[in-house]
Order: sequence, then C-alpha cells, then structure tokens
Amino acid sequence: MFGNRRRRLYTNKKNIDYSSKVWSYIDFEHPTTFDTLAMHPEKKRKIMDDLDDFRSSREYYRRIGKAWKRGYLLYGPPGTGKSSMIAAMSNYLNYDIYDIELTMVPTNNDLRKLFIETKGKSIIVIEDIDCSLDLTGHRSGGSSAAAGAANPLAQLASAKRKRTSEMTLSGLLNFIDGIWSAHSGERIIVFTTNHAERLDPALVRRGRMDMRVEMSYCCFEAFQTLAKNYLGVDAHPLFGAVEELLRAVEITPADVAECLMMSRRTERGADVCLRRLIDELKKRAQEKEEMDMKRAEKEAAASAAAGADAKEAKGGGEDMVKGRRMVDPRTIRRLRKATEEGDDKVATKPNGNDAMAADAGAIELSDDDSSSDHGDKAKLDVDAQAEAVGDGAEVNGDPSDAGDDDMDDYDDDMDDSDDDDDLDDYDDDEDDYDEDEAIFDD
Repeated sequence: MFGNRRRRLYTNKKNIDYSSKVWSYIDFEHPTTFDTLAMHPEKKRKIMDDLDDFRSSREYYRRIGKAWKRGYLLYGPPGTGKSSMIAAMSNYLNYDIYDIELTMVPTNNDLRKLFIETKGKSIIVIEDIDCSLDLTGHRSGGSSAAAGAANPLAQLASAKRKRTSEMTLSGLLNFIDGIWSAHSGERIIVFTTNHAERLDPALVRRGRMDMRVEMSYCCFEAFQTLAKNYLGVDAHPLFGAVEELLRAVEITPADVAECLMMSRRTERGADVCLRRLIDELKKRAQEKEEMDMKRAEKEAAASAAAGADAKEAKGGGEDMVKGRRMVDPRTIRRLRKATEEGDDKVATKPNGNDAMAADAGAIELSDDDSSSDHGDKAKLDVDAQAEAVGDGAEVNGDPSDAGDDDMDDYDDDMDDSDDDDDLDDYDDDEDDYDEDEAIFDD
C-alpha cells in the first residue's frame, strides 16, 4: 500500500507566513530509476545497498543515540546526472522530495520553520549549494573569501544575496544535525555541487554528509545503459570503437544521450546514432590532442626560458669567479699591507709644513718693540731648521714646496717597489692558475 502512494515534490514559498503553509507541492512523476541511471553498475549497487541499510535501521539509530537521518553529497561536472540520482533515490525508497531554494529563505528562523514543516520518509535537497548565499567557506581570512575578494562579479553577487537573506552557515549546520534534526526521523539530506572543493569543511564532514558520491564522466558501462535506454541494443559492432574512445575522451552522460537521441526528422537507427557519437568523440579527441600539444609547447618554452636564465646566471657567476681568481686574494692582501706600511712611514717622516710652522712660532716676537738682535737670532734659527729638513731646499724658498717634493719622491719609490713585487707575484699566480685550468680541462 505504501509503495503505491503518490510521491510529492515540495518547494518553499518566497514569503513565509507562519499562519499558513510554507511549502507548495506537485505530484512527483519522474521516470528515472536505478535501472535507467547512467552509472557504473558497481557504484549503483553500493548506493542502493546503503539506502536499504538506512531504511531498515530505525532501531539501530535509536540504540546508538543518533538521529535517524543520512547525508549524501553528490558532486561532479554539469551533466553527470546529479538530479537524476535524486529522482532515482526517491523512486527507489518511495520518499517525497523537499527542494529548498536557500535564496528565498530570509533568516535562520525561517529555515527552521521550513524544517519543522517537513515529514518523515523524505529527501531534503539543496542543489548547487556552492552557489547558494555565502555559506560555502567564506570564513574570515579563508582562501575562498580571498578568491571572492579578487572577483568583482563575485563581490557584486555576494552583496546582492546579503540584501535578500540574513541566513548564516551556522544556521544551516544546525538545520542539518542540530537539535531540530531529530524531528520526525527517517530523512535523507542531499547536497549537490559542481565544485566540492569550494564547500566549507564543516558543511561536508562525516556525520553531516555521510556518503560522498562522485558523479563522473561517462564510462563504457554507463554508455551501455544509455544505448539500451535510447537504442534498445545490448551489443553492437561499433561498441568497441566507442569503448576505446571513451578511455581517452571525457564526455558527460548528457552529451552521450544527446548523440543517441536523434530528431524524428532523421533516420534513428542504431548505426547512425552510434556513428554520430563516434564522430563527436573523435572531434573531442582531436581537440584534446591539440590542447595537449599547445600545453606541451608552452611548458617547453617556459622550461627553455628558465634554462637560459639559469645558464646566463651561472655563466655570470663563473666569470666573476674567474675574475676573482685572476687577482689572487694573497696579492690583494700584500698590496694592502704594503700600502699600510707606506702610510706608517709617511706618518713618521717630518713634514715640511709642520717644521716651518714650528719655526714660525719660534720667531714670533714677545712684544711689539722688537730689536735687530731678535731678527738676527730668528734668521739663524730658520737656517738651522732648513738644514734639518736637509733636502736642498733654500731657506728663502717656500718651505711647503720642500716638504711636498720629499713626499712625492718617497711615494714614487714606494710605488715602483710595490709594482715590481706585485707584478712578480701576479705572474706567479697567473702561472699557477693556468696550470690548474689545464689539469681541470684534462
């Protein structure tokens, strides 16, 4: 009797009035079953067994102290049969479906009101949850928030949704497995998404989404189901070509079905439909090959550019190393030492300017009434100091010239001596370097 009742498809109303019903419904007559669902048979069998275990485990859930509910996350590219899976589950269990449109739920309280008005033996569905409000990982400092901040369109859509809803991720989590989740019991909660990686981990953890089902691209087993549904054939000579192409090409079950479902105005035989599918697969295989070639060329160009930069940097480093070896560090230290010793010698040698300054102090008169004796004594002192300097400078000449000439002669002698020694050392180091290079080349 239960198996013959009409199933219903519910949807939430836009304006929730607590004095009236919050759900509207129509009779659910979707024809999809697990027999017609395009999926690998082993995966279908696993899901059907899980549904059977859930349906017959009321006492088990009561004994372990857990609400009698189960969560399913259906994820995969568009056109892989997520909505068809929900219809097959409903037909298999004979459960009603409550399809919640989150963008029409203003607050968390409104979501709770919707949940209270649901009945047992039902499937509560939120499709494309990654596109519903800001409930998918937009926590403070999260990567999803950063990605949204970098996308102006995402920011605009987010601002628009915030103006129409105040519902939060916390409210949705409480709806799934909070205190109110035990209401009525025997419920299945299904989320669908094209991008599972965008969902907040708290939303899809175990205990909330107990089973994750990947709705993948069409495999050969799924194609066989579609061929039987659309063409009424279990085997065909062209199946081998299709199987080989399906291993290399990604195509959704929806695209395969479109190739097999021909217009009534054209011939609808199995040969024509299968050849059309093969042509589509070959076209996609060629496009994939071209894309792979372009990607390989781009990667090769990037690798070559990186290698050239590394080689150039390495070459520059070698040149620098060679340049440093051409002037051996020992030579540099000897030159520095010689320079420091020369500076010390210059510092200890009397300076003509200082000597003449001292002489000037010696001949300064003690008072304005100086006598000729004082002048004679000063002249004698100057002559004595000039002889002490001893480089042939005239007393009446410029004393600083005498000191400067001495310094120039001393520096020239030091430079000649250093140049000779350094040149000999440099030649010796150069010979050693040439010998090292020859050994390295051998």
